[in-house]
Amino acid sequence: MTTDAVTIEHSEPRPLFCYRHPDRETYVRCGRCDQPICTGCAMQGPVGMRCKKCGTPSRDPLTMMTPQQLALGGLVALGAGTIGGFIGIQMGFFFALCLGPFAGGFISEAVQRVTGYKRGLRIKALVLGGILVGVLIAAAIYVQMTFGAYVGEEEAPGMEFLYTTVLTGALVYVVAAMIGAYSRLR
Repeated sequence: MTTDAVTIEHSEPRPLFCYRHPDRETYVRCGRCDQPICTGCAMQGPVGMRCKKCGTPSRDPLTMMTPQQLALGGLVALGAGTIGGFIGIQMGFFFALCLGPFAGGFISEAVQRVTGYKRGLRIKALVLGGILVGVLIAAAIYVQMTFGAYVGEEEAPGMEFLYTTVLTGALVYVVAAMIGAYSRLR
């Protein structure tokens, strides 16, 4: 071996500069595209460091749902929201306030189970929307059942019945159930 070969072999590698931050020195390259990256741009990949472009998955498996998961989650949220709303309206103010958070937690858990424990904004909108629309359906059913019993009679309950019983119970239940569901979805 000559002295030139020994010098080249033991010399330190030249520093590279990050392709996104040209003022930062680095000795790391992306494992896929081989561009130099600094520690601020580097992401740990399955087989080494990756740049932001190569390391970001194209489809996030925790937040993306298939159409079947979305439909099944919507049906469960709507069905459980309707049943919970119907029970919450009939229970009255105090019981709806106390048991609403548990019902909301149950609804969010049921929706998460059928969707494969997905997370994110879509699942929150699915659960909270199911509770809200379910309570509206439950209130309509409750009013129809109540007024249906008084068809043809003069002593039917008036609008004050709607305001005091149905709307108050529904509003209290919706707020309590959404608080319970949201705390479970975090």
